[in-house]
Amino acid sequence: MFTERVAKIMSKHYVCDSCTGRQFGQLLSGYTNAERGRVLRTAVAFAIDAGQKIEAEPSNFFGYKFRQNKDFASAVKKPGKCRVCDGLFEKIDTFAERIAKQLKGLEFSTFLVGTTVSRKLLEREETLWEDVGIETAEPLRAEVNRELGKRLEKLTGKRAELKKPDVAILVNLQTGRPKIIINPLYLFGYYRKLVRGIPQAKWRPYYRTSVEEVIARPLMAATKGKAHKIHAAGREDVDARCLAWRPFVVEILQPKKRELDYNKIVKQINASKKVTVKFLKPTTMDTARKLKEAAPDKSYHALVALDKPIKKAELKKLSKLVGTIHQRTPERVLHRRAELMRKREVKRIKWKYINGKKFELDVTGSSGLYIKELISSDNGRTKPSVSELLDRKAVCKALDVVDIAQIKI
Repeated sequence: MFTERVAKIMSKHYVCDSCTGRQFGQLLSGYTNAERGRVLRTAVAFAIDAGQKIEAEPSNFFGYKFRQNKDFASAVKKPGKCRVCDGLFEKIDTFAERIAKQLKGLEFSTFLVGTTVSRKLLEREETLWEDVGIETAEPLRAEVNRELGKRLEKLTGKRAELKKPDVAILVNLQTGRPKIIINPLYLFGYYRKLVRGIPQAKWRPYYRTSVEEVIARPLMAATKGKAHKIHAAGREDVDARCLAWRPFVVEILQPKKRELDYNKIVKQINASKKVTVKFLKPTTMDTARKLKEAAPDKSYHALVALDKPIKKAELKKLSKLVGTIHQRTPERVLHRRAELMRKREVKRIKWKYINGKKFELDVTGSSGLYIKELISSDNGRTKPSVSELLDRKAVCKALDVVDIAQIKI
């Protein structure tokens, strides 16, 4: 019965070993489909030579030496192209060599192969499944991808990887042309912004540089990448310093080089005197997503100026800021953020009297707390506020982020 099913695959046309074996790809591990196909073909050849009545296209048995069934042997001739794959598996080595040549000059450790198969070939395979009643087959594309991957591993010395490969290769099986997709390089680290007046992300033409550009400049030179992005756990205002270590991921698009001297790059970044980086190490986009989703508490140090003098003792009223703060979207960001009422928490607060019109303020609050508006009241859009409690117009003259709660990565 099993032999007859195999013979039915070969009943009208020549079908190669790979396409024959693939129809039983879910049976017996440890064999390639080509090895399966050869074993099955040989089993049918034994049955034919033993005199069993089997209808099969003789060209499927080219190279076999039949000893008993002379009539069948006389009908055997050299086969043409496989009816199912149209000779596709004969081109696998050529495809792999072409891809390996195109990959030269790129640094990568892992790759993934994908293919586009013509509708014509897929329909041929589906017709075979219907005619023979196959339920143990592996799809054509799956085998091609795997066999291409195995050959590329030998040619390049690199490893095929299904998840998060450095390079993805898409091959059009009709033209044989490969498209190389260089996946981004993600690097995790911590930065501090030591100066005021530069944004976190690139913001042209308003600012000449940014935290992102200071970090990315030596990386772009080292990787020969095309572009860059920064993903961080929150951001400080343009005119604020970040003296705490803020976790970030820098994304380098289409890097040609991945083997980097990270210590050298960190020194180059730190030499800017604008941004300093603690370290850099490879990571994934998952880390960037975690940073974006994180909501760590933050601590700030602010210099506050008042429009009217105040006595030192009156600053004790600021203790009432601890607790829930209601903040409408600040007027300064309404052009890019929705009008919402947010509830945030002030968890700790300290102050230091300087003179009648100035004092220092230290605030620890939940993520998303607008400190400038906590001080000014933003025309009553933040309640309570420093301005409200002191009954004076209060303005934040300088702001620093001094601590960011640890985030589990």
